[in-house]
Amino acid sequence: MPNVPDLGVQKQLTVGVSLPKALNLVGIKGNIRGSAFIEGPLDVGTPIFAPGESNVCISRCINGDAIPLPLSLVKIRNAPLVPALPTDVIIGDLAGPVGVTVFCGPSFFTVQATAITLLEAAYTNTSIIKDDIAALYTDISNKVFALFKSEIGINKNIALDLKDSPVIGAAPMFAPDFITTGAASLNAAFDMAAAALAKNFDINHPTKKGHRLRHSCVETPQNDVYYRGRMENTTTINLPDYWRGLVDPDSIGVNLTPMGSYQELYVEKIEWGTKVIVKNASGGPIKCSYVVFAERKDVEKLIPEYEGETPESYPGNNDVYDISGWNK
Repeated sequence: MPNVPDLGVQKQLTVGVSLPKALNLVGIKGNIRGSAFIEGPLDVGTPIFAPGESNVCISRCINGDAIPLPLSLVKIRNAPLVPALPTDVIIGDLAGPVGVTVFCGPSFFTVQATAITLLEAAYTNTSIIKDDIAALYTDISNKVFALFKSEIGINKNIALDLKDSPVIGAAPMFAPDFITTGAASLNAAFDMAAAALAKNFDINHPTKKGHRLRHSCVETPQNDVYYRGRMENTTTINLPDYWRGLVDPDSIGVNLTPMGSYQELYVEKIEWGTKVIVKNASGGPIKCSYVVFAERKDVEKLIPEYEGETPESYPGNNDVYDISGWNK
């Protein structure tokens, strides 16, 4: 192969064979000046790609003549004073739709735009699905363990096997049933109606044979709900969509616990009551656990203290409460 120090092409460059003719390179006056056809495949940058990996392969430039080295692998910029249009960059079309996969690793995928439009979009985020499953497990277990049999319609002592990383399809664990006769009630089995000193659940110990485990329910002076999980290399906590109709967005509070290293984390904003935007003031990556609290708005506000001798003296609407230990 002959080597030349520099090569200038005044009209059109063709590398390989263009069959059929590349019509994109032909104007009303013939071949377009400065145009080129390359049959490919084409490697740009460092020759690190495997055979058959791609039509066009672009990698980091390590050419010693390029001082300073280029900052970006690929950059697309509009001409000065030309407005940006949705057609500036097109990936696929109706005649040839394409799939797009982005591997960012520990880096970031950043988009700055006035608006983002998705047509017939199917969005999947496995970390969100995992958090949603964990929240569902927690919600069901809270209702069962709090003995709200009137709400979920059961008269059994059920325990769910909750894990930090729930597995789809994992079988639940059933604790022994304390009820031995059809006439017995869950309240009677746990003496809930008699005292109501605390709302507990009691199950076989998950790690110690011959032991049991008893937990008590958290009590607050508000009708609160919470959502917890972990986030890594993202700035968004996606809250359940139903929070739009369930909670007062002005009551949302967020606790962030950095994991692995010190991070200056803060909540930049809360969008529409369903998204929490988290930022790291030091500019580093985000890896933390979070707990989001909010007060329900679908029921009236709880009145923690009131004058009276029985729950019937409650000044609010008792019909929206299932009150443990109160025999009407």
